[in-house]
Amino acid sequence: MRKRRIVLLFIGLLLALNVALALVQSTSALPLALSNKLLGPNMIRAEILWKSGGVQHDYLLDSGRIRTVTPTSITIVEKDGKVLTIAVAPEAEVVFRGGAVPIMALRRGMRAVTYRDGNAPAFRVEASMK
Repeated sequence: MRKRRIVLLFIGLLLALNVALALVQSTSALPLALSNKLLGPNMIRAEILWKSGGVQHDYLLDSGRIRTVTPTSITIVEKDGKVLTIAVAPEAEVVFRGGAVPIMALRRGMRAVTYRDGNAPAFRVEASMK
């Protein structure tokens, strides 16, 4: 009986730790679920104000066709014709078909969504062939 109680207590502590870690993770950054798919294929650009841990973030998302790519930036043409060159952080997560790729794997004509916090370089670029 005592072993069973200890095992149940241990399982309960593990579950509580998982919940706590999930909450910390979900409040520390822009959730990745807020992607182009969630905001819709017709999204041109979005601004999301997010407050986490007493710090306010001004996330900017831009969506368009890639015109040019360099090791440190990406130029896209948005659906309304606006041309933007966005700096990309060296440690940025660049994703194509669900996997991480180097930024130089992106090509002209691909669709891309960039994620940045205010005027900082993009911390994430999601690319697709659509």
